[in-house]
Amino acid sequence: MPVPIWAGRYIGLPFAEHGRDRSGVDCWGLVRLALFEQYNITLPSFDTDYQRTNDALRISALVERESLQWRAMPSGAERCGDVIVLRMRGLPLHVGLVLGDRQMLHVEQGIDSAIEKYTGQKWRDRIYGFYRYEPVT
Repeated sequence: MPVPIWAGRYIGLPFAEHGRDRSGVDCWGLVRLALFEQYNITLPSFDTDYQRTNDALRISALVERESLQWRAMPSGAERCGDVIVLRMRGLPLHVGLVLGDRQMLHVEQGIDSAIEKYTGQKWRDRIYGFYRYEPVT
């Protein structure tokens, strides 16, 4: 599955702690923004519910808190629009948006949003899991 053309609209957004719009985003803010604009999925902001990763509050807990809305996907079954949770310092602290061709959209402190292979050397051993948003109706 190729990377969708719309993904280019999210490259280069600046990192901003607790950022939730195009003026600046953190990793959850970027995922939230793209899922809303591309899939009309409204996710909780969590802008005050967690601090940066060095506070050691696990990003995965944000997904797990809404566990009725998220389904874990086995590696290889992920698709565009799924969320990838990645380990930082051994803990699941970072999220990105799966795009296709094993690439993700993500942003890190000090690095503007970018598309990067999650199977590349930097990330492949840090994959915690893939999650698909499926709201309960």
